Amino acid sequence: MLPDGTAPRLDDGASLAGLLGTASPAEEVERLRTHADHALTVSDAEARLAARAAVRSLAEAIDVAFLVVHGPYGEDGTLQGFLELAGIPYTGAGVLASAVAMDKVVFKDLMRGHGLPVVESCWFRRRAWTEEPEHVVRAVAETLGELVVVKPARLGSSVGMSLVHELDELPAALDEAFEYDSKVIVEAYVAGARELECGVLGNEDPIVFEPGEVRSSHEFYDYEAKYVAGLATVEPRAAVDPDLAARLKELSLAAYRAVDAAGLARIDFLVTAEETYLSEMNTLPGFTATSMYPKQAELAGIRFDELIARLIELALERDR
Repeated sequence: MLPDGTAPRLDDGASLAGLLGTASPAEEVERLRTHADHALTVSDAEARLAARAAVRSLAEAIDVAFLVVHGPYGEDGTLQGFLELAGIPYTGAGVLASAVAMDKVVFKDLMRGHGLPVVESCWFRRRAWTEEPEHVVRAVAETLGELVVVKPARLGSSVGMSLVHELDELPAALDEAFEYDSKVIVEAYVAGARELECGVLGNEDPIVFEPGEVRSSHEFYDYEAKYVAGLATVEPRAAVDPDLAARLKELSLAAYRAVDAAGLARIDFLVTAEETYLSEMNTLPGFTATSMYPKQAELAGIRFDELIARLIELALERDR
């Protein structure tokens, strides 16, 4: 049974720890400093258990957590790990698959290990850029050339992403990306590529939706084009020949299984007349009015309410 009424509101100065009846981190540090030479009392131990009891109580109130939180802490395995600890079933991929798909560097390395095609790339930590910027610029130039795409390694929605046309633009692009992440990936730009996407649904025996296509009015599919109506065309059923469609579905399934995904995902591709590259995997694809995934599901004969119900079923199935 869910509790009646709305959740208690935190007033200014209040804390979640206070609401749960336990000490905040700052209060706990101060207590340890004050009582450093004293043994813990029974009340101390009870206070420590209060937060754990609050977490356990969530499992009694929540049947399934339907995840719609994007970005860091939402789709990178952090929230999934919390729900695992609380014993709450949840929709979508587990901890490992979520973390791998969120980290573009790790994802690409895993795809290469499985013999799946990805674009050439290199990556750097913020410290390397701060201490040896000339080395970073030279490494990008020697490895990839001038025309590259710079992205935070563990962020989505094209936030902090830049298209670099010549090396003089690279420092500003790296500065921008490092504002959002301490790890940045630089990829070779694939000129003239179509951006095609396949949704995947299922656990042990997933199905793959027919490819869709996104066409941006901007030079690349940036944050604004993704979320402002009219700046991009989303075609849930792309005009592609059957052989290419079959190839994209095959690669989608291979990538899905390689990361041990579950529930749902969207696999993004860069496709030219000569090459097909796996670009990224999104383990919590958007469900907005402009989002590809629910549109592809509908074309596959799955209404929106049926899709929601199926994702909940898959969450419970994976939990068993």
